[in-house]
Amino acid sequence: LCDPLRKCLKDEDPYVRKTAAVCVAKLHDIDPPLVEDQGFIDALQELLSDANPMVVANAVAALSEIHEYSPSGSVFDLTPSTVSKLLTALNECTEWGQIFILDSIALYSPHDDKEAQSVCERVTP
Repeated sequence: LCDPLRKCLKDEDPYVRKTAAVCVAKLHDIDPPLVEDQGFIDALQELLSDANPMVVANAVAALSEIHEYSPSGSVFDLTPSTVSKLLTALNECTEWGQIFILDSIALYSPHDDKEAQSVCERVTP
């Protein structure tokens, strides 16, 4: 199960990658230690840099769900670089993807007023 999923997370087809991201979240529901031991969380974090906005949105959705139920609580840490990638994908994905991205960005604490203003400018149309 793990090897095919790992292969799908790196597939050239964005539809396969976005579906694999959701599979990681479902696998985490069944066996959280397996997901962590197999490096699937790191693979999801790599998908945040994907060129396809729907892959990014599904990776955010999966990481958010895993983060919510993870005892360690450090599954989905937002950095300025990550927020920038999410903001780039925001305008190009579906409304469903936008909701997950906006929910995640809402949890981000900017380092200063200038960064907060920049995030706000990129979120508003």
